[in-house]
Amino acid sequence: MMKSACIILLLFFTNLKSHVVYSRIDDLIDNITNCFRTGNSKELSFYLSSTVSLSLLEESNTYSKNQAEILLHNFFDRHTFRSGKILHRMETNASNRYAVVELISSTEKFRVSLSLKNFNSKFLITDIRIDVVK
Repeated sequence: MMKSACIILLLFFTNLKSHVVYSRIDDLIDNITNCFRTGNSKELSFYLSSTVSLSLLEESNTYSKNQAEILLHNFFDRHTFRSGKILHRMETNASNRYAVVELISSTEKFRVSLSLKNFNSKFLITDIRIDVVK
């Protein structure tokens, strides 16, 4: 009887732990999406890795975290978004995450593809691709 109760408790806490991990990941993607939607490059920079591959409307290069923040800040200055939503997220790999976000301004729609990598138990953005949806 005692052994069964211990097994049930172990299964419960294992399930609870995995749920908490997924919730934090969901919060991460939601927080990043909110940074894009609100145009907050300063807060978004907390989620950037030390170098970021950034493809921003036909221009692509690898930038330092600070350079990427400035480029994103300039992009946000030119575009004010009415809404932003997550179109797709892939979180099945323990070391990588991927998300696709749609941003809508008053005149244009953008598709933002994000790749995140696990650095010492913290997921950081390594790749950003922003394209106009035609």
